[in-house]
Amino acid sequence: MKKNIRKLHESFLNAFRGLGLCIHGERNFRVHMVTAFYVTAFALMGRATTAEGAILCVCFGLTMGAELMNTAIERLCDKQASGYDGMVRNAKDIAAAGVFVCAAACVAVGLCIFIGEGVLPRALQYIASHLYLGAALAVSAPAALWFIFRYGRIQ
Repeated sequence: MKKNIRKLHESFLNAFRGLGLCIHGERNFRVHMVTAFYVTAFALMGRATTAEGAILCVCFGLTMGAELMNTAIERLCDKQASGYDGMVRNAKDIAAAGVFVCAAACVAVGLCIFIGEGVLPRALQYIASHLYLGAALAVSAPAALWFIFRYGRIQ
């Protein structure tokens, strides 16, 4: 029993290590994280329902999971290929297309929730009546951009 718990613990540690590697090394994953943060903030301010929030969480999970799988495929392909290989390029492009399809579907879901269900106008109204939140969002934008474009480059 103790050995099984240790293996489970190691599995979680390995998963968190992989997540850290992707956060540190993959700009597109950081884009997904920042997008999820701002979408969540606007959903909360726009009083999205619990079901809408759950749907957004599934979208975040699918897109970030696809990005993690894409990264794993790219790294394996890069390790395997010693030079240019058309099959490796195709595999990497197909994996990237998988992320794109997930992200595009999430944008469609977001439009349905934020425009179709009126979450965006409510969020904007909330920000207009609580200007400090608008200021906080504006101030956070440079930090978000730094995180996306500079975070993985610091050695």
